[in-house]
Parts: sequence; C-alpha cells; structure tokens
Amino acid sequence: MRATGVKQKIDRMAIQLFAARGVDGVSIAEIALAAGVSQGALYRHYSSKDTLAEELFATAYRQAGADLAAIAAARHRFGDRIAAMVAHFCALYDRDPGLFRFLLLSQHRFLPAAGLHDPAPPAVIAAAVADAVAAGEVAAVNPMTATAAILGVVLQTAVFHIYGRIAGALTPRAPALAKAALAAVAALAGG
Repeated sequence: MRATGVKQKIDRMAIQLFAARGVDGVSIAEIALAAGVSQGALYRHYSSKDTLAEELFATAYRQAGADLAAIAAARHRFGDRIAAMVAHFCALYDRDPGLFRFLLLSQHRFLPAAGLHDPAPPAVIAAAVADAVAAGEVAAVNPMTATAAILGVVLQTAVFHIYGRIAGALTPRAPALAKAALAAVAALAGG
C-alpha cells in the first residue's frame, strides 16, 4: 500500500514538473524532492527520467482513448458523440491542466514510443466519423481529416489557454467548441 502511494506521488509531481518545464528541464533529483521521496525510491519505480515520462505519457494517452471509446459506445448519434468527446476534453483540461499540458506538449516526443495501440484517441474519433458516414449522418469525408479538424478545435483552444490568450474554464465553452467541430466536419464533407 505504501509503495503505491509513493509511486502516485512521484507520478503526480513528475507530470506537474514536466508540464511546467518540459521533460528535459527537470531532473530526477527535482522530481524526488517535489514528491517528498528519495531518489532511490524513485528509481525503485522507474529506471530513468525518460522511462518515467514515457510510461506516464503512454498510460494517460491510453486512458484518454479508453474514455473516448466509452463515450462513443454510450451514444449513437454522431453529434452527441462529438459533443460528449469535446466536453470530456474540456473537463479534463479544467480538472487536470498539468496532465493535459503534458500530453499536448509531449506528444511529438512520446507518441512514437507509446505506439498507436487501441484505443488511441484519434482512432476512436475517426471510427465515430466513419460510423457517421456509413449511417448517412455525415456526407462522405476522410475520417482522419475530420478527426484532425475535431481535435484541432479542441487542442488549439487549449493551447491558447495555456499561453494566456484566452482565460476561464474550457468546460463552459464545450457546446460551442463541439458546434465548431461539427461545422468543420460538415465543411470537409464531400471535399
């Protein structure tokens, strides 16, 4: 039980530090100090800082995919699925901005190592688009292009928030962002 608590402290503080300063801007000693553990305790859980960062990224990325898959499974209409997915991303950002920032800003470094295992968030969204096209809810559109547009609406909003270009919680913006994402898909359809 105690070891689990130590690992959770390490994970939480590492995510916060990585989100604030980047993986390369943080040392093992700083993570251990922030978590209130010895470097030896940290090394009992992770062999290196890169292993720690890779595992944290992969775990959070796969969880995001699983969450989106559950959302997709619980809703049948495309608009409802996308609205719920956008709301989920906004709520995640508001609830845990450090984790969201870590995922967003570290994806180019860690996504290749994490692999594209199911359920990857883009694959879940693309499947929802493909289902909507097959059901006639959306005109023919490339599912990955539509996915890029949907994610772009949400992620660029988060980037603007991170850098202070917009203020306030994202959750209240979720309905408008979902509407914008659906409009982007509609604009791409048939193109």
